[in-house]
Amino acid sequence: MAVLAAGLAVTQPVLAALVPAMVRAADLPRASALNQTAGTLGALAGPALAGVLVGEFGARLPLLVDAGSYLALVAAGLLIRTRRGGSRRADPAATGPGTATTGWRLRRDPLLVVMVGTLAAVIGAVGAINVIEVFFIRETLGSSTTVYGVVTGAWTLGIVLGGWLFARLARRLVDDGALLGAGLALLGGCCLAVLASAAVPSAALLVPIWLLGGVANGGDNVFNNLLLARRVPEASRGRAFAVFGAAVQGAGMAGFLVGGLLLELAEPRPLVAGCGVAGLLVVAAVAVPVRRAVRAERAAVARPDDRGPAVDRVAAAELATPTPSR
Repeated sequence: MAVLAAGLAVTQPVLAALVPAMVRAADLPRASALNQTAGTLGALAGPALAGVLVGEFGARLPLLVDAGSYLALVAAGLLIRTRRGGSRRADPAATGPGTATTGWRLRRDPLLVVMVGTLAAVIGAVGAINVIEVFFIRETLGSSTTVYGVVTGAWTLGIVLGGWLFARLARRLVDDGALLGAGLALLGGCCLAVLASAAVPSAALLVPIWLLGGVANGGDNVFNNLLLARRVPEASRGRAFAVFGAAVQGAGMAGFLVGGLLLELAEPRPLVAGCGVAGLLVVAAVAVPVRRAVRAERAAVARPDDRGPAVDRVAAAELATPTPSR
C-alpha cells in the first residue's frame, strides 16, 4: 500500500498539471469540473463493483481488476501526445506578482500560501468527521449499511454537482482575490453542513444537508485548481499540485488520528458538532490573513512598476470571458 501511494504521489500531480496545459484558459473551469466528475464517479463505482465481484468470485479477482486499472492508466498516459521544445505561446493563465518561469516557490506567492494553509487548517479541524461519521450514522442514528452508503454518497454527488455549478461562476471571477474569497466562503459552507448534521434525529435528514455540503466542497475544489493553474508557471505546476496535495493529505491524516482518539472519550453526536464548530472557527480565524493577502495582491497588480504582470492579467481576463453556454 505504501509503494502504491508513492506511485500515486507522482501520477496525481502530473495528471492535475496536464489539465491546464491541454485546454484553453477560458475552458479551464469546465475542464476541472469534468476531471473532478470522472474521479468522483470512479470513486462511487469502484466500491460498488468490488462488492459485487467479492461476493461472486472472492477477493482475488477484484485485486486483479484493480491492477489492470493501473495498467490502463499507464496506457492512457502513453496515448497522450505532448509537445517538447520549439516556441510556445506565453501562458497568460500563470501570470501574477512574484511568478516566474523558473525557480517557482510556493512561499513567494502570498495568495497561494494563504489558500493552501487555509484549506489544510480547515481539513485538519473537520477531518475527524471521516472517522466519526461511521459511528454517528450506524450507531447513534441506528441506520443500516445501505442508508450509510446513501448518506455518504450524497456528499459525493454534491461534489459532482458543485463542480459543474461553480465552474460557470469561476469563469467570471477573473480576479484571483475574489476567487480565494469565494473559496473561503464555500469552506465555511462545508463546515456549516457538518455542524447542522449533528442536530438531525434521523439519517434521512442527513442526505439533503450533506448534498449541500458536497456542493460547496466541489465548488471549492474547482476554485483551488483554477487558482493554482492561473498563478503557477506551466513548468512548475506538477510541483505545485504535489505541494498542494501533500498539505491536504497530511491534514486529512491528522484528522483521522484525532477522530479515532476522540471516539474513545465522547459520543459521536457531540463530536460531529465539535468538528463543525472547529471548522467554522478556523474559517473565521483565517478570514483576516485572507483579506490581507487579497489586498496585497491587488495593490501589487495596480502598482505602476508592475505594469507587465498587470497587462498579462488583463489578457488572462479577456481569455476567461464567458462564452455562450452549450
